[in-house]
Amino acid sequence: MPAGPPYFQRHSWMNEFEDSIIYYNDPTLYLGKVSLAWGQGTSDRFYLKDIAVLIEKFMKKAQVNSSNVLFYGSSGGGFMSMFLAGYVKGAKALVNNPQTCLTKWLKTPVRQVFNISYPNLTEEEVLTLYGERINVVKFFRHINYVPKVYYLQNGAFQYDMSNHLLPFLTDLQDMPDECEINNIKVELYYNPKLKHAAVSKQETIDYVNMAKKI
Repeated sequence: MPAGPPYFQRHSWMNEFEDSIIYYNDPTLYLGKVSLAWGQGTSDRFYLKDIAVLIEKFMKKAQVNSSNVLFYGSSGGGFMSMFLAGYVKGAKALVNNPQTCLTKWLKTPVRQVFNISYPNLTEEEVLTLYGERINVVKFFRHINYVPKVYYLQNGAFQYDMSNHLLPFLTDLQDMPDECEINNIKVELYYNPKLKHAAVSKQETIDYVNMAKKI
């Protein structure tokens, strides 16, 4: 891994697909010494929203319909993919072992990001002021829209199951009636050796090709 950003994970896979592909680097990484920042940006600018605006401009130039757009990511990339699919209406997200609420992830990396994105705020204050950036379901409620999501989860990793998948599904049950809700497909696999790691390269490619059709 290079000494600093930009990071373009899985960029060596680009020729495995017949599609046009965009890799993006989270600009939050330039604000401090962190390797993952979940697109948080600053108190004044939510970088995931900025990224979505840029992608929609590219789509317009290339005359690409949102129904043909799929966002993919694992772990923190899965978190960001669900946000981007929410902003780009009609797009889909394929996520593998994503975080669904940052305050339920590992304390140290989350605190590091909060310190650079929301300095001088406690975790409770960040949740109160910016909860729609921290929790995926709160974001969906905020935009009154739930995108199509293909959610892959390793059922052998109890931490993800208890802190991310199950609360995510529970919270979705309380969405307001007027919210536009698209289908969320959850697929469990069981691999104790992988734990939080994503499925293999070939499996990921196969899932991407399948998710494009949902």
